[in-house]
Amino acid sequence: MIAQNIKYTLPIYSSLIGKSVVLLVVLRHCHVPLPCSIIAETTDDVRIRMKPGWEIDVRKELILAVEEHAVARENWIN
Repeated sequence: MIAQNIKYTLPIYSSLIGKSVVLLVVLRHCHVPLPCSIIAETTDDVRIRMKPGWEIDVRKELILAVEEHAVARENWIN
C-alpha cells in the first residue's frame, strides 16, 4: 500500500543550524524581521533561539526569507 498524502519536505534550514540569522516572518499580515539563531528543524517547523532561554517553533510556511546576520567585529565577544 502506498501512502498518497505524505508531505515530503527537504531539510533546507539544517545548513544554518547554530548560525546567527534574520528570519522574515509573516505575522498578522505584517512582515517582521526576527534576529535569532536556528537550533533545530522538523518537517513543518523551525526551532529558533531569540536569546538565551527564549526558544520558539516557527511554522515553515510563515517564513518568507532567511539571511545570515552579519555582526560587526567590534561587537564580538572574546
